[in-house]
Amino acid sequence: MDLEYIKCNLCGQDNYQVLYPAVPESKQAVIREYSAGSSEILKDQVVKCNNCSFVYINPRPKSEDIVEGYSAAKDELYASQSAGRLATFKSSIKKIEKFTPNKGKLLDVGAACGFFLKVAKDSGWDVTGVEPSRWMTQWGNDHYSVNIIPGTLEGVAFSDNSFDVVSFMDVLEHVPDARASLKEAYRVLKPGGILAVNYPNFGSNLAKLAGRKWWFLLSVHLWYFTPATIKRMLAEEGFEQLSTSHHFQKLNLGYLAMRVKPYNAFLGNFLDKMFNVTGLSDKQLMYYASQSLVIARKK
Repeated sequence: MDLEYIKCNLCGQDNYQVLYPAVPESKQAVIREYSAGSSEILKDQVVKCNNCSFVYINPRPKSEDIVEGYSAAKDELYASQSAGRLATFKSSIKKIEKFTPNKGKLLDVGAACGFFLKVAKDSGWDVTGVEPSRWMTQWGNDHYSVNIIPGTLEGVAFSDNSFDVVSFMDVLEHVPDARASLKEAYRVLKPGGILAVNYPNFGSNLAKLAGRKWWFLLSVHLWYFTPATIKRMLAEEGFEQLSTSHHFQKLNLGYLAMRVKPYNAFLGNFLDKMFNVTGLSDKQLMYYASQSLVIARKK
């Protein structure tokens, strides 16, 4: 896959320092695993802008290759964790509803299998989603009837001022141009509409402690936000930040053991066997892994 050098997506400068060098080419996978639940460890170079401190991947795959990768992606393992993901997003929609007394039209960008749309629909929202993966789009619509449209936010071209809420749940770090996606979200939101962004917090204590082994340093993550850089990008695209909070996930113990294996094979295999022997593989665990949920309002 061809790589390209890019400028900082926050300030537009081309002046950076290398935080983590790329893994030597001889050790890199030839094919990237594009999916919502990808666990492929990052092998690309991670840089930090010397002007605004934004952290991102540079060089990286071309935008068209990224979109095509997601469009062709299938992820049955991600879909298999529906119960935990639905429970996770029930908490998220409650936080959003604190700032939206009247339930109207909600758009979820990068809707994956439609789990967030499902809980929003059950809560009384008129929901629409957009998702590049054709497989996930079909899966979500078949299981939940949540009106997921195949494609990207920019490609679908919704009308101005169409939605009361636009959400990016575990998505903004994946999109080829985060600023362009936020700009489009601003356009399709009604005046005073709410934006919700859930993201891995590169500025968290867990991320600092883990360093290069941080579990959100994945091949599919292009941008690494901190509270300061997400706040600045939102403000420059016309959003007023209203709240930020820890995001807790709920997933099966067996699935979590599988996610540990790329980082520590011995520990991952031990946990996998232990959960199988004890019958705990399908037991759900609520945990915090350094993600944050930001809620903002269109000015």
